[in-house]
Amino acid sequence: MNPKQLSHHWQYFLFLEKDLINLKNYIEISEDNFESYSFELSKILQLACAEIDSVCRTVCNLIDDENDYFDETKYSGNIQQYKAVILKVFPKLQQVPIIVPELENDIIPWKNWNAETPMWWKDYNLVKHYRHTNFRKANLENTIYALSGLMVLNLYMIRISGSDKFALQNFHSKYFDAKYFSPYIVADPKELPDFE
Repeated sequence: MNPKQLSHHWQYFLFLEKDLINLKNYIEISEDNFESYSFELSKILQLACAEIDSVCRTVCNLIDDENDYFDETKYSGNIQQYKAVILKVFPKLQQVPIIVPELENDIIPWKNWNAETPMWWKDYNLVKHYRHTNFRKANLENTIYALSGLMVLNLYMIRISGSDKFALQNFHSKYFDAKYFSPYIVADPKELPDFE
């Protein structure tokens, strides 16, 4: 995967992050507002999770290019299949915390993924397929977790692609943070857990 392709995925995350930052004008980012829901949150949630699907396919392909997740002529892959490939090689991905400034605790979006699909992913699917009865699940909490999950996957994708020294100084996250950033997007000495 070349730096331009990586940049595409990262910039997409930043555009979605920007939408959340703009939403802060209307909804305070706080645990007190986690149940707030809206069409804008629904949009961000669905776009973030669609991008998670895309990044998961890429990560799976980088791990094992024999799978058909990257074959455009086939529809293959789902979150359970991606989990089997990703966690086999990177089990500590489930431990990566993302810092959200206004929240008391870090977000660990993939926590216990080996045991169960994250609740925010399940809720995203309910919003996607049954919005008329599950619109409340397009809430702030699920959206923050989805964006955090997307950030973690992007960090891993960039690292395993061999482009960890790819400079994105002008493309730093403006809101979410992780201890794995440097002047480059992901680099030593703050190595991701599976690369220590």
